[in-house]
Amino acid sequence: MKDEILPLAKALIRIPSVTEVIPKSVAILELTKQQLPEYTFTPFVSNNSPSLLFNNKSKNTKDFKIILNAHLDVVPGSKEQFIPTEKDGKLYGRGAFDTKAAAAVMVLVFKEIGNKLSYPLGLQLTSNEETNGIHGTGYQVSQGVKADFAICAESNSNFQVTNQLKGRYLIKIGTKGLSAHSAYAWKGENALLKMYEILAPVLKAYPHPKEETYETTVNLTKIESHNDATNRIPDKCTAYLDIRFTHKDSDSIVNAIRSLLPEAIDFEAIPLRPAHTVAPDNPYIVKLRQSVKEVIGEELPLRFAHATSDATFLKQAIEFGPIGANAHADDEWVDIKSLEDYYVILKQFLLDLDK
Repeated sequence: MKDEILPLAKALIRIPSVTEVIPKSVAILELTKQQLPEYTFTPFVSNNSPSLLFNNKSKNTKDFKIILNAHLDVVPGSKEQFIPTEKDGKLYGRGAFDTKAAAAVMVLVFKEIGNKLSYPLGLQLTSNEETNGIHGTGYQVSQGVKADFAICAESNSNFQVTNQLKGRYLIKIGTKGLSAHSAYAWKGENALLKMYEILAPVLKAYPHPKEETYETTVNLTKIESHNDATNRIPDKCTAYLDIRFTHKDSDSIVNAIRSLLPEAIDFEAIPLRPAHTVAPDNPYIVKLRQSVKEVIGEELPLRFAHATSDATFLKQAIEFGPIGANAHADDEWVDIKSLEDYYVILKQFLLDLDK
C-alpha cells in the first residue's frame, strides 16, 4: 500500500482544486471515492462546498473514536505548480505539503486497515479549509459529527504533535470624510489620512513583532480607499486587522482594540476561529507521540501553532503531518520518505488502539 502513496499524491496535486472552485472540488473528492469503493461515506454540501465523511462500519455514523481529517483545497497557483515534480527526495507542487500528500496517506491507511478495526474510524475530506473551514469541517461538526480524538493532516508540524493553536479574528474598520478635487485638498476631508491617524494607537499597543512570539499579534493587512481616481480626496476608507490571539486574550482582545479607537467609526469584529488547546497528557497524544518515537527514533516536543486550522472545530483535535516546507509558496514541497514514515506512524497508532 505504501507504494501507492506517491502516485495518489501526484494525482491529487494535478487537480487544481483551488478553494471555492466547485467543479475541481467535486473532481478531487470523486478521486478519493474511487480509492475507497468498499467503504460507506456521507456527502455534505454547505454553500456549494462539498466534503465527504468515510466510515469504516457498515452503517453511517457521526460518532467516532478517531477521525482522520485532511483538506484537499489549495490556494491559487500557476499552471506549473499543478504539475507534480520530484527532486532530491522531495515532491514539489501546489498542495504537496498543504495537505494533499498527507491526505493521500490518510486515504491509503484508511483503505488498508479501516475494516480491520473494532472501533468506528472516520476519514474527513474537505474542500473549504483555506478560507475558514466553516463550510467543510465546520459544517460537518454542526451536523453532529464528532470524535473522541482527531488528527488533522496540517502542514508545518513536521511530525510534531501540534496541540495548541492561536485563534483568529478579522477586524474591519471604516472611516468617512469628504470628497474633493486633490488640487483643492482644503475643501475635502481625507478618509485615508483619518485611518492612518486612528490606527496609530493600535499599532503602538501591538507593534509588529521582530521575532517569534507566543503572545497575541495584531497585523494591519489591508487598507483600501474606495477611490476610483488618483486626483480626488477619498471620502471612504476601510482597513483590515488580522488578529491571532491566545487563549488568555480570547474574551478581551476585541474590546481592547475597540477601546483604542474613536467612537465615530465603523467597526466590525468577525470571529473566524477560536484559540485551541488539547491537554498534553491526553492519552491519544501520548500514544501518538510514542508511535512517532518508535518509527523515527526520536522524541519530538509538542508544538504551538501561530496559524489556525480545522482542528479548532473538533474538540480534541491536533495537527500532525509529514515533513515539508513552503506551504502556499512557489516551491512548496514534502519529503517523500517522510510520507512513508507518516503512513507507518498512523497505521501503528490506529492498530495499537485496538490492543
